[in-house]
Amino acid sequence: MALDTSEEEQVEKIQSFFRENGWFLAIALAAVLGGNFGYRTWEDQKAANAAAASDAFTAFQEAARQTDGADTSALIAQGEAVLKDHKDSQYALLAGLQLAKIQFDADDISAAEATLRGLSDRDNALLEPLIQVRLARVLGAQNRAEEGLTLLSQSIAWAGFTSNKYETEGDLLYQLGRMDEARQAYQLAVNTAGEGQQTALTMKVEDLTYARSASAGALEDEIEPSSDETDASIVDEDDE
Repeated sequence: MALDTSEEEQVEKIQSFFRENGWFLAIALAAVLGGNFGYRTWEDQKAANAAAASDAFTAFQEAARQTDGADTSALIAQGEAVLKDHKDSQYALLAGLQLAKIQFDADDISAAEATLRGLSDRDNALLEPLIQVRLARVLGAQNRAEEGLTLLSQSIAWAGFTSNKYETEGDLLYQLGRMDEARQAYQLAVNTAGEGQQTALTMKVEDLTYARSASAGALEDEIEPSSDETDASIVDEDDE
């Protein structure tokens, strides 16, 4: 079937385009192929970096398990290296949490705070609640309970860490001597806790409840006269 005039014109236009823009098409094709190659190379590099970060974190964890606690300087240096070398990976966050715990246990509280604050600057909704809870506890260990409470009042998705948040609030309130508020926080922790946590949390609630009752009883004893004093007053009145 012969082409009509319009089809022939279209074919000629296409041929002219190829003649006039051959190099452009060649460059465009090379860019597409090169971009695809670059994307695959980037994906391979990304996978390699993730594997390296995983290996570094695993080695750090294993070293932490094997360290007897006598000298943690090498272990801390190893954790800091994971944070530095793999700062953009999720493993850096996990390593940072482990590192802060080691620093805290070694009584380097200020270093633990600095590590946790560095982690809280990162955008990670999954681990942010745990980071904030631990940071609040570190602040409490430095007699900065009010700062810890302010930190825990932030509006974030606490999700599975709600009970931990309330327990930490209770500890900080207890530290400040605000016993009624502490007991209420512990009760909220019980209400939102899993089965494995409830026993210890219930003990905290009961201890504060008992302490409150004992305190109230002692106060009543101070206010109300004893039976001997009452009898004596009656005798005095009769004598008069």
